[in-house]
Amino acid sequence: MPTRRFTLVVLPLLAACGCSPAEPSPCQGFADRKLGITGAEYRPCAEKIMTALDSLQPPLQAIVSDKAKGNERDDARQAFGTLRRLVRQTGVESDYRSMKPGTEITKWADSDVSAFNFAAFTAMVQYMAVLAYPNRDNMSQGVRAHDQARHYYARIR
Repeated sequence: MPTRRFTLVVLPLLAACGCSPAEPSPCQGFADRKLGITGAEYRPCAEKIMTALDSLQPPLQAIVSDKAKGNERDDARQAFGTLRRLVRQTGVESDYRSMKPGTEITKWADSDVSAFNFAAFTAMVQYMAVLAYPNRDNMSQGVRAHDQARHYYARIR
């Protein structure tokens, strides 16, 4: 009966708001992996992460330059939420913060993938700081890490 109640209550609400159930993400499943993720299998996820970073940078630039309109702040928050969800699905956030010895070597053995993850994670953290307290220093560090992520993304095969 709870399933029927869910269907009768939630699905009409989703339809009314124009929302749809989330589609599967190419980043799902990497958090549970323990060994050698190749660049070829990771590339679709890295592409989504780059897209999220790319959509986050312009509204953040506007916020830092005090030219942001209300919708740009909302766009930045939404893009950051997407980015954070993708990064969490990969397990990168846990991997780099845990300091578990060897995680990066065994799980992220491809050096370009590892470098991409580090740069994307760093950009995410710096952009999060800009959302919390808009400033040029965090923005420039985020842009630098974002550019590094773009460089390593191009090298992932």
